Amino acid sequence: MSLYQTVVQHYVLTNQNQGVFHFNSMMRKISIAILFILMAAIASKAQQVLYSQTFEDTSNLFQDYVLSNLDKGDPAGTDWDTLKSVPWFVSTAGISGNHAAIGASNYDPAKAADDWFITPAIRLGEMPFLKFKSLSIVAGTTDTYQIFISSTEQSVSGCLFNPVFSSFTSSQSDAFLQNSLDLSSLYANKTVYIGFRLNTVSGGDKLAIDDIEVTENVTQFKSLTFEVNMSKYIADSLFNPRADTVDVAGNFNQFDGTKHILHIVPGTDSSVYSITIPGFLDDDQLEFKFRINSTWNDSIVEFPYGQPNRLWKVEPGKYTYSCFYNNAESGVSTVPDNSTMNLVKVYPNPAQSSVMIEVPENIQRIMLVSLSGSKISESKTVGNRILFDVGKLSKGTYLLLFYNNQGFAGSKKLIKN
Repeated sequence: MSLYQTVVQHYVLTNQNQGVFHFNSMMRKISIAILFILMAAIASKAQQVLYSQTFEDTSNLFQDYVLSNLDKGDPAGTDWDTLKSVPWFVSTAGISGNHAAIGASNYDPAKAADDWFITPAIRLGEMPFLKFKSLSIVAGTTDTYQIFISSTEQSVSGCLFNPVFSSFTSSQSDAFLQNSLDLSSLYANKTVYIGFRLNTVSGGDKLAIDDIEVTENVTQFKSLTFEVNMSKYIADSLFNPRADTVDVAGNFNQFDGTKHILHIVPGTDSSVYSITIPGFLDDDQLEFKFRINSTWNDSIVEFPYGQPNRLWKVEPGKYTYSCFYNNAESGVSTVPDNSTMNLVKVYPNPAQSSVMIEVPENIQRIMLVSLSGSKISESKTVGNRILFDVGKLSKGTYLLLFYNNQGFAGSKKLIKN
């Protein structure tokens, strides 16, 4: 029986029992009821969770977060001594007993609090909202805190480059208070880092933050699954499932695969590893490699010695990439023939003091990053030859990332002697 038939039948039976039956009035009320139900269902379906942190996964606390203890204060009292060495830590809070991030503001000697935690990168859509809960741990105390948004980097300086997005005062200690912020006016369709700053001057004690969630009401992001079969490397004793790990490093995580460690797929004899990552759109152009033990060492990384990365153009309905490690064939695409990157020249390489980079006209920007993904320098291209000063770099291997007007174009390895 359909929703419409169910509502009509219920209304008719009810009004017949009461001896009242006004057909026109009935139809109007039924139409309004159905419209309300459908609108609620559509609104619920449209909302997506882009990012969620409940602090219940105690084995990976603050993974990929930046924490900064700028006040260096010594918390008063003897409870929760952990706060003497870290700006925030995770413990149970409130009558529900859920885990939450907790920061201290009551110091001995007294001083203003200045403790931060900053989320990993979150890709926003057209109508993003930030939701979170807050609670004062000790009754009768009041804590103040601020929300910052950085669209450039995951750091305190990146947050402070922009004005305070919102300020809060927390004095409620019996139950968590729900907070909500509309991010769309300034940060729609951007990738951001969200900073929480406890900045109580006096009168506070401990603040708890929980259930951080970023949702989206319009843009429909996709979750992509990356799956790699390690059976050949296991058979050749090049990969040990008990001791080794495999990650995926690409242009969606600044080529820092430590943020995306794959997990064994149950029932595959420890040979197939998988991870599902949210926050992508159809037509996104991804470039990446799988790595063993999070290293770019040419002896174990796939497609070593400067060979091109894997390429995946996200298509509607095709949201799983499946392959064998170091094998170009996959369930989605193959290693690309990148004509743009074939025209890029980097010399001398290895380099000691400087390196010349020749690029085609469509390359607009070049970024130099470490193998962990940290940005070292960035330069816009003027002409087709750019001289990079690498004299102050430590010896080692780096990556040059190239961007055109469509986004990421490719990468080249640079060795500093």
